[in-house]
Amino acid sequence: MRTSPRPICAAILAGLAAFAASAQGGGPASVFVAPVTEQAFSERVEAIGTLAPKERVELSVNVADRVTGVYFEDGQRVEKGQTLLTQAQREQLAAIEGAEATAREAFRIVERMRPLVEDGVVSELEFDEAKRNYQVAQSELASVQSRQRDRVLVAPFSGVLGFRQVSVGAYLNPGTPVATLIDDSEMLLDLAIPASFLSSVAPGVEISATTNAFPGETFEGSLISVNNEIDPVTRSLRVRAVLPNPDRRLKPGLSMSVTLFTSPHTGLAVPEGAIEPIGSKSFVYAVERTPEGPVARRREVTLGIRTRGTVEIVSGLQPGDQVVSEGLIRIRAGAPVTIEENLFPSTGEAVSVAAETLPDAQAVR
Repeated sequence: MRTSPRPICAAILAGLAAFAASAQGGGPASVFVAPVTEQAFSERVEAIGTLAPKERVELSVNVADRVTGVYFEDGQRVEKGQTLLTQAQREQLAAIEGAEATAREAFRIVERMRPLVEDGVVSELEFDEAKRNYQVAQSELASVQSRQRDRVLVAPFSGVLGFRQVSVGAYLNPGTPVATLIDDSEMLLDLAIPASFLSSVAPGVEISATTNAFPGETFEGSLISVNNEIDPVTRSLRVRAVLPNPDRRLKPGLSMSVTLFTSPHTGLAVPEGAIEPIGSKSFVYAVERTPEGPVARRREVTLGIRTRGTVEIVSGLQPGDQVVSEGLIRIRAGAPVTIEENLFPSTGEAVSVAAETLPDAQAVR
């Protein structure tokens, strides 16, 4: 069922009539009011940063030899401990077999001599020497096995690989790059901010970041560390933040526009339109209820942080106070006012103005 436009038009015309009457001095000024509410505030610091991975390593081999196997592809995700590359190992495998045989023989000698020592057939000195030989054989076996493991390249942590830079059959020297491995589960973001914010930045401060690569999206994170010195040339302080990257879309090297929210606190808030600046001071009109009706009292206030549409009030008002949010030019300090209601609330339905100022609907028509 469609709503008739007549009540809406009547409400609008009634409001215009009340405003016109007050402007001509025919009665109390018609104003809109807003309550003084508590709101979360924080200082905003703007900066530009570049993403870096949580961990990054240039993979390379430890020994010089020929590559016998490559077990990864470009851009592949790997798990910690996964085998990525092997080098020629025949000589090392043979050395391991020899060391294992020596260790086994040394162990058998120790076990054969143990009961003979108890019977007094073998001296303690000979038995101690046999045990030392077994320990030496074990150490040699561990050394050979370690050299063999140096010929197998494994992933030091879970992550994603870059481009493969070697092929099977290539001869590699120690330090030759094989591929780059990064941990992109989280991204680090280094920023340079003015040193004047030193006292208000600390680990845990929240940040919000955007990038042209993903228009319209905001990435949330927090600071994890603050550098231990200030740049003497730029007088800036470097801080490091971390951004969760569960979907792995953010890439190292991406430029980010960052907003830091420092000194978070809760304060009193009023609409920006309620502030009347006079010289270096700021005032609001607080509405007081009297037996004769609402009266506007001008109060000096101290302003704090400004956000979109609201202003923090540091002093001069109390929670629950009502201030004039629209119609400042029509009132004066101590004058009576008529409080109007919003003709166009967020629900999209029209509501009437205050009952005491609403003319008869038939008269409006």
